[in-house]
Amino acid sequence: MDMGNVRNLSGRHAAVKLTTLRNSKWFPTAIGLAAIWIVIVGFARTYYFKAFFGTSPLTLRLHLHGFILSAWLLLFLAQAWLIAAHRRALHMRLGIAGAVLGALAVVATYAVAFESAANEVAQNAPVAFSRLYSSLQLATLFGLFVAAGILFRSRPEIHRSLMVLAMLALIGPGAHRAVTLLVGHGSPHSHVLVIGVLLMICLAYDWRTRGTPHPVLLWGGTSLVVLQLTRRLVGGSEAWQEAARWLMK
Repeated sequence: MDMGNVRNLSGRHAAVKLTTLRNSKWFPTAIGLAAIWIVIVGFARTYYFKAFFGTSPLTLRLHLHGFILSAWLLLFLAQAWLIAAHRRALHMRLGIAGAVLGALAVVATYAVAFESAANEVAQNAPVAFSRLYSSLQLATLFGLFVAAGILFRSRPEIHRSLMVLAMLALIGPGAHRAVTLLVGHGSPHSHVLVIGVLLMICLAYDWRTRGTPHPVLLWGGTSLVVLQLTRRLVGGSEAWQEAARWLMK
């Protein structure tokens, strides 16, 4: 092959690769937008636009829970945009707010989970303890992902993967409600399907830009999906029910 053609092909390959890398910087922003829309659709009737639907009034805990988790998602989107826009210094300063909101989100979710479980137990709901386990599991995983992301803030790829995992854990309840609203009925695993689809998109993005999915994203995401798929097995066990009764005293 002519050396001139080789150089032309190499130049085109480099240009395509550079364009791909530039475009890939906006991928976390796009995923953040998708997550926010899923949550908005899921909680449109009961939180964001409840004034138009006349749904039941919310307790103070639910108001705080909704506000804090919404604020964290908006901050995730802002942080992703700042990295894409090469505003790393501001991104790092806002990281303190992300850590504080993350801690508050875990506390608020725990509070709401126990409040909802107490109401369901009072109504003799058979899935009260199972739902409590699922809520506590997601809140705990979210907190662990955020905490690990803070610890690895000097390792961009690990930090990004952990924050994406935290975002996926956070949207679980909203994803379940969004599927129920759009399809007309939901299943116990509908939110796992949404999380799994978003995870596969993120892994495909990694494969395209890195050549292989990041192991933190791959194994962390797999753990998140598997734990949610088996949550009813654990949450419905007698051992957990006894533990839940003790925690709710």
